[in-house]
Amino acid sequence: MDIRIEKLIESFQNNGWRLIGSVDSKESWWFEDILLLQSTWRPVGKKLYLTLLTDPQINNKKVVWCLSLSLASPERSDLNSLEQITLSNIKKTRLEDFVKRINSIVLVEEH
Repeated sequence: MDIRIEKLIESFQNNGWRLIGSVDSKESWWFEDILLLQSTWRPVGKKLYLTLLTDPQINNKKVVWCLSLSLASPERSDLNSLEQITLSNIKKTRLEDFVKRINSIVLVEEH
């Protein structure tokens, strides 16, 4: 796994989330993997899906270019994201602030 993705997951784990693992889903052209995170902070047990989106410009192999976060398991390429972040922007982003923003959105969505 790309070190940038690992750093993002680590930030989630340090801020109230536990990595459950890959979601069992049909293989599709628009993602490489869907990872399930589960909250350990309020709201405890809430699920967050981290979808590793692939570059649609590259036809012969899957190259992850962006990560999408959603509260529902993505079924199609037109998923309803809470937030997206490109791999190149992970290095430029304060990941703790990014995760805190996601936590705030998740908390609001719960009510």
